Amino acid sequence: MSKRPLYEEIKETLIARLASDQWRPGELLPSELKLAETFEVSQGTVRRALDELVSQGLLARHQGRGTAVTKHTPFGFFHLFRDDGARELPESKTLRISVNAASRSERDALELGPAKKVIRITRVRYLNLEPKIFETIALPKELFSPIAKLDARDLPNTVYNFYEREFGIPVVGKRERLRACSASQMESRYLAVDVGTSLLEIECLAYSHRRQPIELRISRCLTDEHYYCNPTD
Repeated sequence: MSKRPLYEEIKETLIARLASDQWRPGELLPSELKLAETFEVSQGTVRRALDELVSQGLLARHQGRGTAVTKHTPFGFFHLFRDDGARELPESKTLRISVNAASRSERDALELGPAKKVIRITRVRYLNLEPKIFETIALPKELFSPIAKLDARDLPNTVYNFYEREFGIPVVGKRERLRACSASQMESRYLAVDVGTSLLEIECLAYSHRRQPIELRISRCLTDEHYYCNPTD
């Protein structure tokens, strides 16, 4: 069996430290030289690990300042923990991006008029390479119309940073509702479980400034190896 590249080991260590809030959103990481000394590896190895985390939306490079934690890491709004208490970085595969007439529940949540449309995103999220979450996202088309033209492969894993960077619309808060549900035929297909398998549904409504609702997200989660916890300070 081939040995894992050293930069991947450094990347996993950095992810674990981000998950434990060693560095808070917006905080600068130590320099590449300092990290290389800490981990006893070359600067090139550290740089490649950092590049991977930048591409995944966990870190951002700022010319003349260094590398900082992004405002919205997946850990800040992602509340599934492994049974042993560890946190994992969710990866996403977008299945479809479409424009649809808003359903009644979408109109009510997003405060849309009767003729308004939404951009609907369907994706599967993976934890430790296993499909664990089937997710549907609804966005007001008037706010995010360019997303409808994206190839599904081009939608980033961490969309909250994407909303702020590309549209100037930050997520500043959210409301969650949890309920038990059963896997539908489509969910059973993508989560590799039987139809009717028990799932946890998380309905999340994200707000921008002045409590403007900008995203309705329905996440249906397998909890055979994970549990939900929303830690508070």
